[in-house]
Amino acid sequence: MPMGHRSLIWLTQGIPMFALGKRKTSNSLTGIVTGAEGITVAQVQRQPGVKPILHRCEFTALPDDNDIDLGQLLKAQGLHKQVCATVLPLGVYKLLAIDAPEVPPSELRAAIRWRVHDLIDFHIDDAVIDVFDIPPVGPADNLKKLYVAVARSADVKQHIERLEQAGANLEIIDIPELVIRNIAACLPEDELGMATLYFEPDQCLMAITHQSYLYLTRTLDIGYRQLQDRGGDPQALLDRLALEIQRSLDYYEHNFHQPAVKHLGILPVAESLPGLVDTLQNSLGLTTRMIELGDILETRVELDSKVTAQCVLAVGAALRSDSRSL
Repeated sequence: MPMGHRSLIWLTQGIPMFALGKRKTSNSLTGIVTGAEGITVAQVQRQPGVKPILHRCEFTALPDDNDIDLGQLLKAQGLHKQVCATVLPLGVYKLLAIDAPEVPPSELRAAIRWRVHDLIDFHIDDAVIDVFDIPPVGPADNLKKLYVAVARSADVKQHIERLEQAGANLEIIDIPELVIRNIAACLPEDELGMATLYFEPDQCLMAITHQSYLYLTRTLDIGYRQLQDRGGDPQALLDRLALEIQRSLDYYEHNFHQPAVKHLGILPVAESLPGLVDTLQNSLGLTTRMIELGDILETRVELDSKVTAQCVLAVGAALRSDSRSL
């Protein structure tokens, strides 16, 4: 099916990014994330007024020949019957901040496509686009701004088809920035504003959130693999990481006219990084801690620390809530 029939533009931070259809009413959502090393699955049940419940948090490693019967795996876990969300990998899409076009709603899609066509390195006709709002900044007469997530249609289609052909009941394709927002939004620090770090092997994603809104995000080329490299200089990398975080915090405070962030959370990391919390806390003067899933979820499964780290994006995808609207 053509991508233009499968993607809708939504103007809210609480609604799916690349939505594949009308979301069915359900208090349970399953996140499925495929990666180079394996497949992670997390199932979360949400009920008003209580902690979300984590019913499943699993990682299945890919065999050496990278040949796995995904359909058999999903069926064995009963996932073909669950409402599912997945997450595009970092690098598959671009996240752009633009001024909102001053056009009628019926013309918004075309206006946004025209606005971003010079900001991508492929033809706009080959793009699939989704939008969410950036909270108002500065004086009331300032132009409203939007985040635009744009990816090649072929890449999104490939991601969809692999899961759907395996039998997944896929309804949402999200992006890492927003699934990290979903996690941060469940933490008490988010009420006053916080920064959150998510580490992959060769990069780190930083998100600054406040009252469930994503304000600012950056991808830094410092991953846990570099910080573990004993042949390198981990302290110099930590100092550079702290500097980039501070620059982002200064930008957030100055450009969004928000109070200074006082809390930094680090999502579970697949490998041990001694000194990470203490170094960042001492360098930045922020209250810094490792985030545990038990902080935001009631867990009905035993959690291994490495599997927990591998499942972070799947958990964030499963925490998606559709309650906010403009």
